[in-house]
Amino acid sequence: MTLEDMVSDMIVSKDLHVAYRWRQEPVLKGVSAKFDGKALILGPNGSGKTTFFRAICGLTNIESGKVLIDGKDVRDLYATTGVLSTNFQEVYTLISTNAYSIIRLYTDLSDGDADLAFDAIKTMGIGTDLLKERKISELSSGQSKIVCTALALAMKSKHVLLDEPFENLDPAKKGKMVKYLHEYKGVVLGNTHETWLLKNLQDWRVFFMFEGRIYGPLSVKELLEAKISFADESGALVKVKVKKKTVSILEGGKKGTLLASLESIDRIYDLAEEA
Repeated sequence: MTLEDMVSDMIVSKDLHVAYRWRQEPVLKGVSAKFDGKALILGPNGSGKTTFFRAICGLTNIESGKVLIDGKDVRDLYATTGVLSTNFQEVYTLISTNAYSIIRLYTDLSDGDADLAFDAIKTMGIGTDLLKERKISELSSGQSKIVCTALALAMKSKHVLLDEPFENLDPAKKGKMVKYLHEYKGVVLGNTHETWLLKNLQDWRVFFMFEGRIYGPLSVKELLEAKISFADESGALVKVKVKKKTVSILEGGKKGTLLASLESIDRIYDLAEEA
């Protein structure tokens, strides 16, 4: 097996540091991880998930470290089609035209499937007439998230990066979105703070992100039975740092709070203060 074979179909971050202002504490603090298949980064709001995804896409300056996609530095992949797509709205609002035309344009440029995007968007309750009337920036938060996520999938890239793809969606639409993610033929890396979604993603791997650091991976099946202990426990599946406290993720059956019972991973901060 060649080195190229070993790194194909993979996103790799190496000791990644990102800070937005000089001498400010970094938002990302040495993030190193490898992502292939389908994976989810689970972390509270403000943990650095979106900044990490922006760094992978080349949308923010990297202070140190690097991001590799299929073994190539992301900075060398600028304007290369078929490698990476994302649901960041700013990528699709560079041209001032309606959402329908944007979908047609981007799927054409990427040799994608516009019909896949339109079908997914229609399934989520957004009609073609609305897409022709409004720009993506003129849609509601939930509508723009649906459109940008559907477009990212329809571009048929080897890697799809989805920032909070379930945000501002009702439960029925979240279930439909999960179906499209399962069916995607390629690497899918998403992030969320919603722990209740884990039961719908049982074949995925999960990384945790807290305070600019990444931990894991673990399988979703492990996490569905896992407990949280706010102590440094031996034999933990993984240990994370939250507000300078060690939080242990333990195998099911042991003491602690069932992780899957938390509606949002943000709740872990409240529990850490109470412990």
